[in-house]
Parts: sequence; C-alpha cells; structure tokens
Amino acid sequence: MMRCLFLLSLVLLLSAPALADDPGLSAGAAPPVSAPKKADKVADRTSVDQLKKQPVNLTADQLSRDEQRGFYLAEGNVELTSGHLTLLADRVRYRQEDELAEAEGTVKVSAPEGVLSGAKLTWNLADQTGQLERGRVFLRQNNFHIAGDLIEKTDVKTYRIDRGTFTSCDGDDPDWHFSARDLTVTVDGYARGKHALFYVRKVPVLYSPYVLFPVKRGRETGLLMGSAGYSERRGTQVSVPFYWAIARNQDATFYLDWLSELGLGKGVEYRYIFGRDQAGEARYYHISGVSGAADRYALSWDHDGTFGRGWRFTSDSEYVSSRDYWEDFGEVAGEYNKDKVDSTLTLGNSWRRVVLTGQLRYSKNLEADNDSTLQRLPEVRLDLLRQRIGASDFSLELGSSATYFWRREGLTGQRLRLRPALSADFHPGDLVDIQPEIGFTERLYHTSSEGPGEEELGMFDFSTRISTRLARVFDVGRGRLERLRHSLQPEITYEFVPNRDQSSLPEFDSLDRVDAVNRISYGLTQRLTGRLAGDDDQISYREYLYLRLSQEYDIRESRRGLLDPADERQPFSSLRAELTARPWPKSRFDLDMRYDPDAGGRRFSTFDAGLELEDRRGDSLDIEYRYARNQREYLDARFGLDLLRPLYLDYRHRFDLRDSEELEKVLELEYRSQCWSLYLTLRDREDDRSFMVTFELAGLGRVGRIGGSLGSR
Repeated sequence: MMRCLFLLSLVLLLSAPALADDPGLSAGAAPPVSAPKKADKVADRTSVDQLKKQPVNLTADQLSRDEQRGFYLAEGNVELTSGHLTLLADRVRYRQEDELAEAEGTVKVSAPEGVLSGAKLTWNLADQTGQLERGRVFLRQNNFHIAGDLIEKTDVKTYRIDRGTFTSCDGDDPDWHFSARDLTVTVDGYARGKHALFYVRKVPVLYSPYVLFPVKRGRETGLLMGSAGYSERRGTQVSVPFYWAIARNQDATFYLDWLSELGLGKGVEYRYIFGRDQAGEARYYHISGVSGAADRYALSWDHDGTFGRGWRFTSDSEYVSSRDYWEDFGEVAGEYNKDKVDSTLTLGNSWRRVVLTGQLRYSKNLEADNDSTLQRLPEVRLDLLRQRIGASDFSLELGSSATYFWRREGLTGQRLRLRPALSADFHPGDLVDIQPEIGFTERLYHTSSEGPGEEELGMFDFSTRISTRLARVFDVGRGRLERLRHSLQPEITYEFVPNRDQSSLPEFDSLDRVDAVNRISYGLTQRLTGRLAGDDDQISYREYLYLRLSQEYDIRESRRGLLDPADERQPFSSLRAELTARPWPKSRFDLDMRYDPDAGGRRFSTFDAGLELEDRRGDSLDIEYRYARNQREYLDARFGLDLLRPLYLDYRHRFDLRDSEELEKVLELEYRSQCWSLYLTLRDREDDRSFMVTFELAGLGRVGRIGGSLGSR
C-alpha cells in the first residue's frame, strides 16, 4: 500500500504539567548538609496555565476523522506531539473534546521527566493522567524504572501499580529490583509498597511487609544502607543508620549498632549552617556494655562562625569516657592509639593591627589519672602586630598573654607574659635585606601554696637576619610550559638569649624555661617556578622544586669547658636538607633530613620522606617514611587501583622497621555496578582483626563506620 502522510495542526486549550528537570541531584539518604551557594538558581517549573493553548501535531500513515463521535483515528507510524511530550504508537484515537488519546501497539511516550512504554495507553493530555497496560516507566530522576501489568498515573507526579516492580538498574534483566503489591511511586517523594520482595537478578533474597524507597533529588529522610561484619574486639557487628533531613540548613544521622562483645551502640551526628557562616557538627555516641563490658561514650563539637562586629567563635572539642573507646572504635592510626583528647573553645576579634583572643582548653589524659592534668581555663592573648614608626625603618610590636593554670591536684597559678619588640628593615642599595630585632620578655606569676607564690623575671633577646635574592627567567616554550624562573636566596641569622637562672619560677609549660642561645644560622633556598598556559589564555604557576639547605653554629658550645679529656665540642649542628618536588600535576615528593657528619655509622639524625602519585585514571600511590635516630623508623605505604574496573582496590600497610613489627594492614575492595556497589573492608592490626561488608543501592546512601564519625578528623 502506498504510504500517505497527513499533517494536522490543532490549536487547542491544553493544560499539561511541567516536565522541566529539577536542579539538584542527590540520593534519598543524602550526604551531610553543605553551605548553600549564593548564586544557586532553581529551574523554573512551568505551570498548567502557562501550557494552555499549545498546539497538538498528529502525523500517521493513515489519518481519518469520525465527525459523529468527534475523534481522529491515526494508524501506522503514529506520532503525536504537544509541547515537550511525544507519543509514538501503531494506532492512536484522539478525541479533541476531552483531549483524550488512546494508543495501541508499540506505545512510547517521551518527555523531559522520563519515558513510558507498553502495549496499550489511555492518556489525558489536559491533566497528564492515564493508564498503561503491560508497561514500563523510566523516570530520569534517580534513574528509576517501574514495571507492571497495569500502571495508573493519577496526577502529575504519582503512579499506582497493583502488582509491580521498581529498580534503579538499567536493562531488561536488572542486577536488583523490588517487587511489591499496592505500589505507589511519587516523583520527588517515595516508592511505597506492601509485601515487598528484594531480588538479586531473578532470585528473591529478602522479604519485607513494607518498603519505602526515595524517588527524589533533594536530601530526604530515610534509612541508609547499613553494614555488617566481625571484629575480634567487638564481635559480630551490625549497623543500621537513619538519616533525617531536618531543614535546608540542618540534618542529622542516627546510628543503632549491635556489637556482640561490647553491647548496644547509639549515636547521632547533627550538622547545621546558620546565617552566612555559622556552621558546625556535633557528634555523640554511647555504648551500653554487656557481658561485663563497661558503658563508654564519646562526644565532640566542631564549630566556626562570626557574629556581632567581627567576633569569631570556634570550637574544636572532643571528650571520651576512657581510652577503651578509641581502642574499640578507632579505625586509623592516631585514633586507636590516642593518649589524650582536647576540648578548645576560642573567641576572638581584630581591629586593624590589634588582635584579641580568648581560649578555654580542657585536656583529658587517657593514660593516667586526670586530676593532675594541667588545664588552661582560660588563656587570653592580646597582640599588637608590627607597626611602622612614622616614615622610619623601625617598627614596634607587642605580644602578651594571661593564663590561669588549673588542676584538681598539684600546683596551680596565673602567669602574665609580655614581650615588646623593636625591629628594623634596612635595604642598603636594594641588594641586601637586614632585619635586626631586640625584644624583652617579662613573666609574672602568682601561684598556689604548692609554689613560690609571687615571682617575676625579665629577659632580653636579640636577633639579626641578613638575606638577598637572585633570580633568572628562562624561556622554555614546550607544551604548556612557557617560562621557568630560578631563584636563589642565601641568608644568615644571629640569635642571642642570655643565660639566666630561672629555677625560682614555677614550671607550667615550655614558656617557663627559656634556654640560653648564642648561635649563627645560615642557609640557601632555591625555587624553580613555571609559568603555564591554560585554556582560554588562562595563566597558572607551579612550583616544580623547592630546596633549602641550612645549618647552625653554636657559639656557646664552641666555648664550653671540657671536663673529660674524651669529651669533644660539637658546635656545628646537623646539616638539614628540605626538598619538595612537583614534576607533574598530581605528583609530590617531600624530603626533610638532618645529616650529622660526626655521628659515626648512622649519620642521619632524622630522615623523613613522602611520595604521592596519581594518574589520570585514578590509580594512586602514597609512601611515607619516618626515621629518628634511636627513636623510631616507620613506613606507611598505600595504593589504590582503578585498573581492575568494576573492581576498585585500596590497600594500606604500616610497619615499624625499628622493632620489626607490622602495625596495621587494611584492604578495601569495592565492586561497583551501574546501580549498586558492594564494599568489603579487611583490617589487621596489633590487637584486632576485623572485616566489614556494606551493600549500597543507587538511590540510598551508605555509612560503613561503626561508632559514626567520631574521631575522624
């Protein structure tokens, strides 16, 4: 049959819903709240009234009109369009009076919101409702798929299915899906259903009398994917977190953990942003001990914000009931071997060159009785920053602090410390910089009966720094590198602090004992800086190389009297070398070492090195080596592989080379599919071995840490 093409344009009064994409994209169990951007814009959603009087275009191989019944009949390669909506089918009957379209055959409806496909469709263009038989619905938001024998769209955002399935996986045979009865799916809301079965491929693995799954882009209250595992210290462990989207500027995560060897863990993390820059996070976790295990808890509060005429308040506070908490829940070095915790509250302001800071600091010793731990409650600092005197080359500055040292047992007291200083900055011939400084440090004390009572001591100090800078620029013109600048900065510094008897002063911290100094320091610093051309004529700079060599000569040591004939003066310090190299954008090599030529066999007194490498694919390598003679020798190596996709691997190994002990091995594996991920974490350290398994579905967030995020800073 000869193909005929008919085009009919009808200008009708229509009311179609908005199908514009929503702006933000996040899972129902969202990440922690973050600061809103000032320039955020929300995509305009077209109202029903705005879509009125839009044309309907209908094309087909054959098109006829039934005047008596008032409908158009289109057959063969039918295409109906109205605004953003396109309907394709083998056969369509369209009635202008009530704007109803009935489609059969291979039916497909496309819109910015998503795609509907099935065997038969009844669709009302006026209110965008209808029925789809043996159909599928794809919602672009969260990549959400719905299927069922009969799918009803009851309003602009809601679908109802008597017996249906849903998933966020693509394909006819998805990796996972839920089946449920009385299923209701609301865009920007939830999928709700009864008697739900969870399938992996075609195998049912879990039943639930009720299912609730997010189908929205914004942060949404709901359960996060939990985790399960085993630890020698904690026993069998299961974690079930819950996320609460309180408001646009606030959210919280609640934890409920079962640990067979320790008890029931409960925790909460509360995040907030108020005003322009008042942001913070408060965390609390408590475990109720079982089988003789004691209760324990931890809390922390991080805050940073300004208020009222430039005043800034910060909190960096952490408290635990006992060291056992970190031994049980610490996951990285620096957590499980903590020997103390600090809580610090700071309030400060500045006016031009005046800075005022008040601080409360409370420390808890996790290794001994805390009654003798010294606290600073409070400490107030007033600093007058360096101020030039008129048009001269001289400047004045003042540093001062008042501290109240308190503890339950032992010496307490107050200290007032003042240090005015006069400095100068000379540039003879613009070739050399000469910066002398003379200061006077006054310390005044008032102590409890265990101490000397009232004491004071003043001490002068003097220093002079002489330096110059030489530089040359080389034209390179290779790749993005246009120019290379090489600079040399030699310098020499003299420092002097007299030898004064300070035994009458109380000793609260290191500031109460000032060592005598009479030494010369000298060094040479080199820098290699590149100028690189970017896209759109954007210029950037990279410091490829930083190298500094320095040494000290102790005049006091050179004049020290020798009491033993075998004794030798050693006025020269170790030679120190500091190196930082960045040859590629995602690479870094650091070196900090001290070489002592008089030390015999082991001439390096310290040797610290670090290497960081990452390629474009995401593979990474981090190596850290730390050495201090007769103290430590430590190696920390970590690498991540994206080469084995969809399997991602991260491995870390920490080793004590001095004692030949393995400190920790951690292996993290992730199998990442299009719509789900499986995580496996294996951890082996000195006093514990553990594994943790976490399963994540696209659309639900994941938390894989027992005890929340306390301590992870």
